[in-house]
Amino acid sequence: MPSSTAQLGSASSQDIVLKLPHPYLNEYILDRTSATGERRRLPHHDPQVERASLAVRQHPVGEGAPVPGCVFFWDAKDAPSLGQIWLLVYVIFTIQPGVECLRLGLRGEGSANVAQQMKDVTLAIELPVRPQAPTTPGQAEVLLLRSAFWQGAGSPFGPRPVWMPADPTTATSRGTPSAPQSPRRRVVYSRWIPHLRENFSMVALDPEDETHVNFFHTWQNDPRVSQGWNETGTLEQHKKYINDMHADPHQLAVLARFDDTCFAYFEIYWAKEDKLGAYYDAGDYDRGRHSLVGDIRYRGPHRVSAWWSSLMHYLFLDEPRTTCVVGEPKETNSTVVMYDLMHGFGVDKFVDLPHKRSAFVRCPRERFFQLSPLGDNEKVVGGMKIGLVPKL
Repeated sequence: MPSSTAQLGSASSQDIVLKLPHPYLNEYILDRTSATGERRRLPHHDPQVERASLAVRQHPVGEGAPVPGCVFFWDAKDAPSLGQIWLLVYVIFTIQPGVECLRLGLRGEGSANVAQQMKDVTLAIELPVRPQAPTTPGQAEVLLLRSAFWQGAGSPFGPRPVWMPADPTTATSRGTPSAPQSPRRRVVYSRWIPHLRENFSMVALDPEDETHVNFFHTWQNDPRVSQGWNETGTLEQHKKYINDMHADPHQLAVLARFDDTCFAYFEIYWAKEDKLGAYYDAGDYDRGRHSLVGDIRYRGPHRVSAWWSSLMHYLFLDEPRTTCVVGEPKETNSTVVMYDLMHGFGVDKFVDLPHKRSAFVRCPRERFFQLSPLGDNEKVVGGMKIGLVPKL
């Protein structure tokens, strides 16, 4: 468990610390309100949030087990809304992605009600403490869990987590999942990447959009890409491939973007209805993905950690019943396997597919959100300090 405090004081007052996903894209900065830099405000059009300051300090809990701590202050007579508190929590977990849990103090009028609202939506849980004197009026404490936050707890933008602006997948008559019938050109996932200072998003590929088709056609004919995909072909052949993908209810084709630049192509599938489903005891809602980076300007580990984790995040958020994300990288593709290990996958076994021998990898939902590998990740096995080779 990390022992460092949330470093709000180190953030410049001019830095963008958070940007909401599509379609909002609101930018937020921290505004210094004291000479020490320990108490800061998050500007917003709502004056209640302008009065919600942050003070950062360490809270020791138990013997030798310090838990990072943070205090939210407000001076207004009316307590901040749950949505405003959620926004401040988003800032904390964005600035400190390695903090697994956070002891949160609430100081202001109505703090007990705010704490109860946070627990009602599982944005926080009761702080485990020894019995002590009654709580001081105007003060409350809760425990924030990173795993609950990144699963969408308390998201104020409707029933879907804020990073999911599109409608969810639908179900077939058999009760197993299928891709949406007409997801063309819609943004299916969006998230601000703080270490890149860019927004990552995924948009459903539209087979009738010439720009989308040309991306696919150009990238598949790149010799670097064709070594792994073996899908070189004419424009007409690639149009047929994309139309077949669009008509297949067990798959979804998407383009990935940093800000407004498309750089990659992903194929997302339901594992039980895929060829891989014959090689293990697949769950009804297991998901898998294939990926290629077509624009070489967007290669490199600092970018891979952003889109790799975001794609996995999408797969778990899109269908709450998805318990595992699986994959079948070629057994000799050590780079892909190592990125999988960084983001929570484990190698279950090796399988002989018709066209390759693969490492069958699996990442359970609990492990992914326990790690929440959504920052600029260390080049180590996820959750451990076992280093991976320097080539990453």
